[in-house]
Amino acid sequence: MLRLYLSDLDGPSKGSQQEAQTLLAEVRRAVQASQRCIVITGAGISVSSGIPDFRSPDGLFQQLKQKYPNSVSTGKDLFDATLFSDPGMISLFYSFMGELRNLVSRANCTPTHAFIKELDEAGKLLRCYTQNIDSLEKRIGLETSLHTPVSESLDSPDIASTPCSSPPSLASDCSSLDTEDSALAVAEKKTLAAKRRIFRRRQMTLDRTFTRAVQLHGDLDNVVCTICHTKYPFTEKLAEEFCEGAPPPCPRCKEIEMIRDLVGKRSVASGVLRPDIVLYNENHPQSELIGTLSEYDLKRRPDLLIVIGTSLKIPGIKRMVKEMAHSVHACALRSKRAGAGKVIFINRDEPPKGWEDIFDYYVAGDSDRAISLLPIASSPVSLPEPTAALLPIVEIDVTDSPTPPAAVRRQRLPATKRTTKIAAVPAKKKSKVSLSSLLAPTNSRVGVARKLVTSGAVAKPDRKPRKLTSMLKVVKSSATAKRQQKTLPRSPSSPVMSPS
Repeated sequence: MLRLYLSDLDGPSKGSQQEAQTLLAEVRRAVQASQRCIVITGAGISVSSGIPDFRSPDGLFQQLKQKYPNSVSTGKDLFDATLFSDPGMISLFYSFMGELRNLVSRANCTPTHAFIKELDEAGKLLRCYTQNIDSLEKRIGLETSLHTPVSESLDSPDIASTPCSSPPSLASDCSSLDTEDSALAVAEKKTLAAKRRIFRRRQMTLDRTFTRAVQLHGDLDNVVCTICHTKYPFTEKLAEEFCEGAPPPCPRCKEIEMIRDLVGKRSVASGVLRPDIVLYNENHPQSELIGTLSEYDLKRRPDLLIVIGTSLKIPGIKRMVKEMAHSVHACALRSKRAGAGKVIFINRDEPPKGWEDIFDYYVAGDSDRAISLLPIASSPVSLPEPTAALLPIVEIDVTDSPTPPAAVRRQRLPATKRTTKIAAVPAKKKSKVSLSSLLAPTNSRVGVARKLVTSGAVAKPDRKPRKLTSMLKVVKSSATAKRQQKTLPRSPSSPVMSPS
């Protein structure tokens, strides 16, 4: 794992500056060469918007410990599911959640959120997985819903008149209570409920590419009932009730209890409203859907993973980061040659022990500054402006002479006269064949001679056709010469082998 400290970019030492610039260039290349990026964020990216993180020295856990020293041993206690067994902790939890909701409603998106949105607009973002509950990803334009509503026409009037996204109406509850003794009404009620369940499954479908940002720990936009699981918007009025420290009752459970009391039925359990977030030691209600999306992203073979602003303390996040990093390191060889296939960790604090083989680069510093140094698209190469000395412009005035002149002027004309000019490129003249080329030691003497003849430099010799009688004489004279050589006596100078 290579470490890039942003403070070294402005440091006094030139050696550290050059080394930091080299590492920064490699990180930039990884971001620009990537095509399928996954981003995992934590509370550190929202610090500049006014929302404190959790585990830093001035984070949320330390603030809660200082604010409630007698009730809270560690700030983590207010985010544990076991707090609902202690009435005192429940009061602190609701008052703190009301204050946190008001703080989140006034927060603005940070440059890091804008960087994630820019990745999505550039077509490089596979998905963003965030641990934050501030919903700033949704405000910047990233879809956070895990379901896609499908609009379809319904033939049954009973189903069409009953929307599945809203809780059952009180009128249906009253009619069901009044006709509970009727067997026919009970059968109709079961049939209608079955149709509603079927329509709910058809209406809400999982689109693996629809969700752009997955909120792993829920959000503060809604509250949910602890009994009937009905969701309501987290309004300012509810936030004021939360700040008082008393959990508000669920409106639907309260109305059902009132109706049952009027008709003489026994009372049932009534729920209270709580923030729609996931606490420690609590199962995620949509864990299966999130697991399906993460498995789908792993199959798409991402080539870049950026982890920003998290301390990597939660076991689920640690496992997700390791699986994503393994998939990124196993990406295509073509992506690795381009500079991608890297895992980048951006945080103020260093990662815990055991992450040296997981992360390729650790960028130490503020996330907003680190992101500002990582452009998504590569900057175009700036070329020098063309000048008359480097690129001569050949122009011919067609208005003055119908035919182009022999000597073409190589100068730049005013812009007002360029409209009537036509750029022309003088044709290359063929090189003349010299007589000295025949004496060069080449194998193309025959070709050169033919070029000389065709160009007129050398006169073509007059050749007369040979007669048949002359050809026979030449053949006869050659045969006679061979016969005479055989009859000649041996030269006395030739050595003669004598017997010893």
